[in-house]
Amino acid sequence: MFLKPHSKEWYLRLSTIQRGYYYPWKSSLPSMNGEDVYLEMLNELLASDKDVLDSGCGHGELTLSLASRCRSVLGYDRVPAFIELAQQAQQAKNVDNARFILWDSSEDVHGKPTIPAEENRFDLLISRRGPINWLVDARRVARPGAVLLELNPMWVPAPSWNAELPEPLRSFPPQPEFTIRQSVERSLEKGGLHMQACWTFEVPEVFDDPYQFYVFLAWGHTSDEVPSWEETRPVLESIFTRYGNSEGLSILHGRLLWRAVAP
Repeated sequence: MFLKPHSKEWYLRLSTIQRGYYYPWKSSLPSMNGEDVYLEMLNELLASDKDVLDSGCGHGELTLSLASRCRSVLGYDRVPAFIELAQQAQQAKNVDNARFILWDSSEDVHGKPTIPAEENRFDLLISRRGPINWLVDARRVARPGAVLLELNPMWVPAPSWNAELPEPLRSFPPQPEFTIRQSVERSLEKGGLHMQACWTFEVPEVFDDPYQFYVFLAWGHTSDEVPSWEETRPVLESIFTRYGNSEGLSILHGRLLWRAVAP
């Protein structure tokens, strides 16, 4: 059954396909891409006297990496297998100032977006490629002056050769009512917050191997939803030959990075 990418059902199934939330393909990004800038900004905000919230923490890899540089960190995610992996890693690494909770903060579960924490609990609230529903409840759990920092995937136009791909592997423009920036701003506004600053990144993501690009295209899908590598290989090799260069084939990689401050 074909599932809408990044839907609740899609994430649950992803947890049965791979151990944790990560990108399984190999590619390269130039400097000053959104992912790296997010981590740089996050590092500058960490301090030993800060309590941190990580919304949509996945299997907790980033969350645990922060623990030694802050007073405490709480991560939550709605995917049971991811939280189980995070808790196992925490025990294996003997990290005592981190905690992981299985939780869905969305409105359809609780009647209103709800973060699993008490009031005035955090100095830094983050999310890397996570949800935005938590923003409506962020002010309640944030201390005065707390910083919110989030990195959101951002849709970018498909390349001209997108139509040459088998239909299940094509990129289709989303039809949302609002852009990701507008959605973030609306959620912040509902929670009594506003975006202090934001940055958009559109950089080339380069694949030097057609198979790695196939892994990218087929990510999160099962074998009955998309054609196999052997079926797709002639098309991808032709695209690499005609549209690639000495470094490989590039597509646009889009990210929205933004910051807000609690009053």
